[in-house]
Amino acid sequence: MQYNMTMEDWDKRYRDGSYDKSREPHELLKRFWQIIPGKTVIDIASGRGRDAAFLAEKDFIVFGLEKSIEAIHVARAAEESMARNVLFVRGDAAAIPFKADKADCVMVFYFLLRSAVRDISGMVKRGGILIYETFLKRQNEIDLHKKRSPEYLLEDGELVTFFRDFELLFYEEAISTNAGWKKATAKFVGRKR
Repeated sequence: MQYNMTMEDWDKRYRDGSYDKSREPHELLKRFWQIIPGKTVIDIASGRGRDAAFLAEKDFIVFGLEKSIEAIHVARAAEESMARNVLFVRGDAAAIPFKADKADCVMVFYFLLRSAVRDISGMVKRGGILIYETFLKRQNEIDLHKKRSPEYLLEDGELVTFFRDFELLFYEEAISTNAGWKKATAKFVGRKR
Protein backbone atom coordinates (compact mmCIF):
# COMPACT_ATOMS: atom_id res chain seq x y z
CA MET A 1 0.00 0.00 0.00
CA GLN A 2 1.33 3.39 -0.88
CA TYR A 3 1.55 6.15 1.69
CA ASN A 4 -0.02 9.01 -0.25
CA MET A 5 -3.18 7.60 -1.76
CA THR A 6 -5.19 10.02 -3.86
CA MET A 7 -8.96 10.23 -3.95
CA GLU A 8 -8.82 8.47 -7.31
CA ASP A 9 -6.93 5.59 -5.63
CA TRP A 10 -9.62 5.29 -2.94
CA ASP A 11 -12.42 5.49 -5.51
CA LYS A 12 -10.76 2.73 -7.55
CA ARG A 13 -10.42 0.49 -4.48
CA TYR A 14 -14.11 0.89 -3.65
CA ARG A 15 -15.20 0.53 -7.29
CA ASP A 16 -13.27 -2.71 -7.88
CA GLY A 17 -14.25 -4.14 -4.48
CA SER A 18 -10.71 -4.49 -3.15
CA TYR A 19 -11.34 -2.51 0.05
CA ASP A 20 -13.56 -3.11 3.06
CA LYS A 21 -15.57 -6.06 1.79
CA SER A 22 -17.15 -6.82 5.14
CA ARG A 23 -20.84 -6.12 5.60
CA GLU A 24 -20.76 -6.84 9.33
CA PRO A 25 -20.57 -3.86 11.67
CA HIS A 26 -17.43 -3.37 13.71
CA GLU A 27 -17.39 -5.40 16.92
CA LEU A 28 -16.92 -2.28 19.06
CA LEU A 29 -20.17 -0.84 17.71
CA LYS A 30 -22.01 -4.14 18.21
CA ARG A 31 -20.82 -4.16 21.80
CA PHE A 32 -21.79 -0.56 22.68
CA TRP A 33 -24.65 0.59 20.39
CA GLN A 34 -27.21 0.10 23.17
CA ILE A 35 -25.76 2.97 25.24
CA ILE A 36 -26.37 5.59 22.54
CA PRO A 37 -28.82 7.95 24.30
CA GLY A 38 -30.77 9.21 21.28
CA LYS A 39 -31.28 8.46 17.60
CA THR A 40 -28.93 10.84 15.71
CA VAL A 41 -25.55 9.38 14.73
CA ILE A 42 -22.72 10.72 12.59
CA ASP A 43 -20.40 8.17 10.97
CA ILE A 44 -17.07 9.79 10.01
CA ALA A 45 -15.33 8.19 7.01
CA SER A 46 -18.32 5.87 6.64
CA GLY A 47 -16.92 3.87 3.74
CA ARG A 48 -19.34 1.22 2.45
CA GLY A 49 -21.78 2.09 5.23
CA ARG A 50 -21.74 -1.18 7.13
CA ASP A 51 -21.98 0.52 10.53
CA ALA A 52 -24.63 2.96 9.28
CA ALA A 53 -26.67 0.00 7.97
CA PHE A 54 -26.45 -1.76 11.34
CA LEU A 55 -27.77 1.30 13.19
CA ALA A 56 -30.39 2.09 10.53
CA GLU A 57 -31.90 -1.35 11.12
CA LYS A 58 -32.32 -0.29 14.74
CA ASP A 59 -34.14 2.92 13.73
CA PHE A 60 -31.24 5.33 14.22
CA ILE A 61 -30.89 8.25 11.83
CA VAL A 62 -27.33 8.12 10.53
CA PHE A 63 -25.40 10.77 8.64
CA GLY A 64 -22.41 9.20 6.93
CA LEU A 65 -19.55 11.51 6.00
CA GLU A 66 -17.46 10.02 3.22
CA LYS A 67 -15.00 11.58 0.79
CA SER A 68 -15.14 8.78 -1.81
CA ILE A 69 -18.11 9.04 -4.16
CA GLU A 70 -17.52 5.39 -5.13
CA ALA A 71 -17.84 4.28 -1.50
CA ILE A 72 -21.15 6.15 -1.30
CA HIS A 73 -22.40 4.49 -4.51
CA VAL A 74 -21.41 1.05 -3.18
CA ALA A 75 -23.10 1.72 0.17
CA ARG A 76 -26.35 2.88 -1.44
CA ALA A 77 -26.46 -0.08 -3.82
CA ALA A 78 -25.71 -2.65 -1.11
CA GLU A 79 -28.19 -1.57 1.50
CA GLU A 80 -31.65 -0.62 0.27
CA SER A 81 -32.86 -0.70 3.87
CA MET A 82 -30.65 2.28 4.64
CA ALA A 83 -32.53 4.58 2.28
CA ARG A 84 -34.96 5.87 4.87
CA ASN A 85 -32.57 6.20 7.82
CA VAL A 86 -29.17 7.00 6.30
CA LEU A 87 -28.03 10.10 4.48
CA PHE A 88 -24.54 10.06 3.03
CA VAL A 89 -22.79 13.40 2.78
CA ARG A 90 -19.86 13.64 0.43
CA GLY A 91 -17.28 15.61 2.29
CA ASP A 92 -13.89 15.75 3.90
CA ALA A 93 -13.27 15.31 7.61
CA ALA A 94 -10.73 18.12 7.32
CA ALA A 95 -13.74 20.45 6.91
CA ILE A 96 -16.56 18.76 8.81
CA PRO A 97 -19.95 20.04 7.59
CA PHE A 98 -21.90 19.21 10.77
CA LYS A 99 -22.69 21.60 13.61
CA ALA A 100 -21.38 21.24 17.14
CA ASP A 101 -23.45 19.55 19.86
CA LYS A 102 -25.93 17.94 17.43
CA ALA A 103 -25.16 14.21 17.54
CA ASP A 104 -26.19 11.63 20.11
CA CYS A 105 -23.25 9.58 18.88
CA VAL A 106 -20.26 10.03 16.61
CA MET A 107 -18.44 6.93 15.42
CA VAL A 108 -15.09 6.69 13.67
CA PHE A 109 -13.52 3.48 12.45
CA TYR A 110 -10.05 3.26 10.93
CA PHE A 111 -9.64 6.93 10.17
CA LEU A 112 -7.30 9.43 11.79
CA LEU A 113 -6.83 13.09 11.00
CA ARG A 114 -5.44 14.73 14.10
CA SER A 115 -6.46 18.22 12.95
CA ALA A 116 -10.12 17.09 12.89
CA VAL A 117 -10.24 15.46 16.34
CA ARG A 118 -11.56 18.58 18.09
CA ASP A 119 -14.33 18.99 15.49
CA ILE A 120 -15.24 15.31 15.75
CA SER A 121 -15.60 15.43 19.53
CA GLY A 122 -17.39 18.79 19.30
CA MET A 123 -20.27 17.28 17.31
CA VAL A 124 -21.25 15.06 20.25
CA LYS A 125 -24.00 16.45 22.50
CA ARG A 126 -23.48 16.54 26.23
CA GLY A 127 -24.31 13.03 27.45
CA GLY A 128 -23.69 11.65 23.95
CA ILE A 129 -21.36 8.81 23.00
CA LEU A 130 -18.14 8.75 20.98
CA ILE A 131 -17.01 5.41 19.57
CA TYR A 132 -13.54 5.46 17.99
CA GLU A 133 -11.26 2.69 16.73
CA THR A 134 -8.17 2.96 14.60
CA PHE A 135 -4.68 1.62 14.00
CA LEU A 136 -1.65 2.10 16.22
CA LYS A 137 1.80 2.76 14.77
CA ARG A 138 2.66 -0.79 15.81
CA GLN A 139 0.54 -1.90 12.84
CA ASN A 140 3.49 -1.32 10.54
CA GLU A 141 5.62 -3.65 12.67
CA ILE A 142 3.18 -6.57 12.52
CA ASP A 143 1.82 -6.19 8.97
CA LEU A 144 4.80 -6.37 6.68
CA HIS A 145 2.67 -6.47 3.50
CA LYS A 146 0.72 -3.21 3.95
CA LYS A 147 2.71 -0.27 5.18
CA ARG A 148 0.57 2.64 6.32
CA SER A 149 1.61 6.24 6.62
CA PRO A 150 2.71 6.93 10.21
CA GLU A 151 0.85 10.25 9.91
CA TYR A 152 -2.43 8.30 10.14
CA LEU A 153 -1.39 5.90 12.90
CA LEU A 154 -1.60 6.46 16.66
CA GLU A 155 1.14 6.36 19.21
CA ASP A 156 0.46 4.02 22.13
CA GLY A 157 -1.76 5.89 24.61
CA GLU A 158 -2.52 8.75 22.21
CA LEU A 159 -6.20 8.17 21.43
CA VAL A 160 -7.42 8.51 25.00
CA THR A 161 -5.61 11.87 25.35
CA PHE A 162 -7.75 13.42 22.60
CA PHE A 163 -11.00 13.09 24.56
CA ARG A 164 -10.39 14.38 28.08
CA ASP A 165 -13.86 15.99 28.10
CA PHE A 166 -15.42 12.52 27.91
CA GLU A 167 -16.13 10.08 30.69
CA LEU A 168 -14.13 7.00 29.78
CA LEU A 169 -16.41 3.99 29.38
CA PHE A 170 -14.01 1.68 27.55
CA TYR A 171 -10.43 1.87 26.33
CA GLU A 172 -8.20 -0.83 24.93
CA GLU A 173 -5.00 -1.11 22.97
CA ALA A 174 -4.37 -4.58 21.65
CA ILE A 175 -3.11 -6.76 18.88
CA SER A 176 -5.86 -9.01 17.60
CA THR A 177 -6.02 -11.63 14.88
CA ASN A 178 -8.96 -12.12 12.52
CA ALA A 179 -8.84 -14.60 9.64
CA GLY A 180 -5.05 -14.75 9.97
CA TRP A 181 -4.60 -10.96 9.77
CA LYS A 182 -3.15 -9.12 12.75
CA LYS A 183 -4.29 -5.64 13.75
CA ALA A 184 -2.76 -3.29 16.32
CA THR A 185 -5.59 -1.00 17.38
CA ALA A 186 -6.76 1.50 19.94
CA LYS A 187 -10.46 1.45 20.88
CA PHE A 188 -12.26 4.21 22.77
CA VAL A 189 -15.84 4.64 23.99
CA GLY A 190 -16.75 7.68 26.02
CA ARG A 191 -19.68 9.80 27.18
CA LYS A 192 -19.38 13.56 26.78
CA ARG A 193 -19.47 15.47 30.06
